[in-house]
Amino acid sequence: MRDDLVIDIGDLVGHLGASRKFNGARQAKLRLGDAKVNGDVGVSGTVTGTVDGVQVEFEAAAPVDLVCVRCLTSWRDEMTVEGSQHFGKVADEDGYAISDNAVDVGSPAIDELALALPAAPICQSDCKGLCPACGTDLNSAPCDGHGDDSDSPFAALKDLFDS
Repeated sequence: MRDDLVIDIGDLVGHLGASRKFNGARQAKLRLGDAKVNGDVGVSGTVTGTVDGVQVEFEAAAPVDLVCVRCLTSWRDEMTVEGSQHFGKVADEDGYAISDNAVDVGSPAIDELALALPAAPICQSDCKGLCPACGTDLNSAPCDGHGDDSDSPFAALKDLFDS
């Protein structure tokens, strides 16, 4: 099976400024908390020859499934990241190197996408979340309250947040 994100760069190494555009896709399964990518990651960019290897500039895009940490609303969004990676004959700290006159541009692109996943997705900046007593979504319906809290040991602290 041919991988269109493994690019032959034999004609670019050592040819300073020579470049070629590329695009392709690769399957990825990523998860950070309630943010998930499970499907094709589209990657496009340019590979440019340098003295000792190639420089890759890329953009990666994928649909991401998110769940708001405040109100538990689920939604799907498109996430796009940009990045760059230098490939030389010797592997860098991430293990990326030229292998058999080719470079795998999909791996650093998926790494950048994984780093950009939100740890705590929020559906909208003014999300009110859920009522801590009854679980009502405060974005769609007001909560009528839950009786007198004066018996609570925390009742004295209530006025601290009323400003």
